[in-house]
Amino acid sequence: MGAQFILNLQYEIIISTHQRRPCHMNKIFLTGSTGTMGLATLKELLGRKNNFVIALVFDSKKDKKIIRKYKNHKNLEIIYGDLRDKSLIERCIKDIDFILHIGALVSPMADKVPELAMETNYGSALNIIDAVKKQSNSDEIGVVFTHSVAMTGCRLPPIHWGRVGDPIKVSMFDYYAVGKVASERALFESGLAKWVSVRQSGMLPINKEAAGGIISHQNLNNVLEWSTAEESGRLMANICETWIPNSFWRHAYNIGGGEKYRFTSWQFFDKSFEGVGRCRDIIDPRQSAIYNFHGQFYTDSDELEKICNYRFIDADTYFDKQLGQLKRLSKIPVIRWLIPSKGKLKKMFSSYSHQDPGVDWMIENNKQDHIKAFFGSDEKRKHIKTFQEGYELKEPSMTQSLLNHGYDEALPASELSIKDMTKAAIYRGGECQSGSMNKGDLFTPLTWKCHYGHIFNASPNLILKGGHWCPECERDSWNFAEIAKHNPFFAQVWTPIHGNEDSVKIKKIYNDLTVEDKR
Repeated sequence: MGAQFILNLQYEIIISTHQRRPCHMNKIFLTGSTGTMGLATLKELLGRKNNFVIALVFDSKKDKKIIRKYKNHKNLEIIYGDLRDKSLIERCIKDIDFILHIGALVSPMADKVPELAMETNYGSALNIIDAVKKQSNSDEIGVVFTHSVAMTGCRLPPIHWGRVGDPIKVSMFDYYAVGKVASERALFESGLAKWVSVRQSGMLPINKEAAGGIISHQNLNNVLEWSTAEESGRLMANICETWIPNSFWRHAYNIGGGEKYRFTSWQFFDKSFEGVGRCRDIIDPRQSAIYNFHGQFYTDSDELEKICNYRFIDADTYFDKQLGQLKRLSKIPVIRWLIPSKGKLKKMFSSYSHQDPGVDWMIENNKQDHIKAFFGSDEKRKHIKTFQEGYELKEPSMTQSLLNHGYDEALPASELSIKDMTKAAIYRGGECQSGSMNKGDLFTPLTWKCHYGHIFNASPNLILKGGHWCPECERDSWNFAEIAKHNPFFAQVWTPIHGNEDSVKIKKIYNDLTVEDKR
């Protein structure tokens, strides 16, 4: 956000040419190739002589303009179409070695058209999984889905350190994340032999389409471990290389930039506004939500780096280059006027709060469910202080801490047994109804029951390593306060922030069954 967001400054970073490459040619199906991460992935793939890319591009004027630069590349075939077209997906993946599924309908648009978001983000996942299963070489196809930090929702201090396997908790009204949760569950339970879920965090440079009321959803003391599009592109390309070990597959990982990319919102604003002003000079805390956004620092993001070796942009260098670019632009008379002053930035951020679905928009339109979701109550909202009145910008603890996952994580996966499943289920307020399992088999579904009595089948991998639980509770509503009363595992990510006071239940308009019923 900030100066980088406002100017949408993008620059090319000189990428090291030292890359480990196999001698064979990969045939790769890529979705989302005109988005920020997708385009970075496309550039990285085409920069390596061993890749032939089939890119599915949405048939729109905007996307055609973006992809035009690459259309004559000898190692690229462009297919125009829609992720929701099942027959088209089947045609695209014939004789494919890898599928890099990055395409999605993201927030804030996804939240305004939730049915379309579910059909795109979850429906496309089902289309790809079904298509892979029809291939004679299905066990050899590497299937990579990008998911999101938004799946684990608000993790304000003191629970700001997270890892894969922590509770799934989609922020209220976030239909982008609702679709991603359903997509990841489908991938975990697909039965495919070679799949992986990579959960993307905040990504730089920020897409200018992320503007609007959603900016005011972020508490100024929220935390996020950022990553860069260029590094994510290299990650996706590296996953297609032969040196990736077999042990990498059938897991979920967090994409993060590491220690130097960890910022609170106010720290990030200060870095982005450098040379113009500070966060406290530009943003009114009363136009920022108390909670119900997403973000965390990762205790496990280095694990993905150790396997895939994709980081190459130092955070200090990144922001110094951004600031240097801003200073250079300020010296050019014809565009100097584009660089906003502190006063203009203040007005701009205030205007965002009045846009759908911003904080002032909620108040002006009497959106009581939104107010409860983002503030707990209207009374709490009214008590937010200004900086002059003492609103405090905090620095979170940098000492890593882990949530309890409800079983002995010191045991290797090969030693996990039905006793561990029983223990994990009890900690989630339910029970494991299966009487036995093959020790160490985390992929064969077992039968579980949640505290509401919903019975469902799920693999231990999904529950223990993915952080998922009851699909019926997940799809029905945002009912976190009630779930936390019965589920100690989930209570870890609710009670420290909300206590026992906040209570709101919001029915989900669309869910995974909405999509499945149309198929």
